[in-house]
Amino acid sequence: MNFEGFEFDAQIKAFLDELDRSKRLPHALIIESPDANNAEKLAVFLSMYAVCGGEEKPCGVCKNCINAKSGNHPDVTYLKLVQKKTVYTVEQMRELIKDAYIMPNDAAAKVYILKDCDELFSVQTQNTFLKLAEEPPQNVLFILICKNSQRLLETIRSRFTLIRMRGEEQFDEEAAAAAEKIAVSIVENREYPLLNSLNSLKDKDAAPQILAALRLCLRDALALLSGGNPLGNAQTARILASRLTRKKIIDMIELCVSSSNKLKQNVNINLLTTWMCGELRRITWQR
Repeated sequence: MNFEGFEFDAQIKAFLDELDRSKRLPHALIIESPDANNAEKLAVFLSMYAVCGGEEKPCGVCKNCINAKSGNHPDVTYLKLVQKKTVYTVEQMRELIKDAYIMPNDAAAKVYILKDCDELFSVQTQNTFLKLAEEPPQNVLFILICKNSQRLLETIRSRFTLIRMRGEEQFDEEAAAAAEKIAVSIVENREYPLLNSLNSLKDKDAAPQILAALRLCLRDALALLSGGNPLGNAQTARILASRLTRKKIIDMIELCVSSSNKLKQNVNINLLTTWMCGELRRITWQR
């Protein structure tokens, strides 16, 4: 990806770069950030990427990029509140669904950006939108911007890839230490240390933080592989980066997200840790 003109932290750049390299950029993204302006800049960047007609996307100089950056592209829609309404309406969602199946005007893709979703997305409206998220048309990108993704329905979150912007995740020392232990155990040859380290997830109050800290460890390793600097423990990041490929790290990050979702569904924790151990081993050993 071409990040010229945009300042994002190394972890986000590395994550998006790898998705681009492996042609796995999702059709649906949630950008979670306490800073609405930074979140919108990332949404603009992704909209440029989606509609760009250049070689290295987003090129920033083609007509599609220029129009998307200025907010005047016919295929990039920023959903706005209907007059006198305080939330997005079901009728808006129905119109959006109809529009999503219409071919783009100037670009090869269409983009829909919905801001303040944790405040403006009612349960009824989310359920209407869910029908589109479950069976999306081709070449459409949905971007939801919010400060707290936990306010969105789990059925929505499970179908979107979450991007948390820098500075939002704070972990206590115990959660960070548990995550680093899991991270180092991932690349060990024996299975027992990994399974043993995953036992820390049996503390259901601490488990969400541990998984979030583990994601940061993996994102730090991805940043190192892309020439960036880690935010957390540099030694742990170097160990992971020396033993894992970019694709494997991306797969593990996605596994952490899936595991977090399973935690919210009150899955049996013993089954979860066993499943995670098997999946981490499978990803590590795959070619």
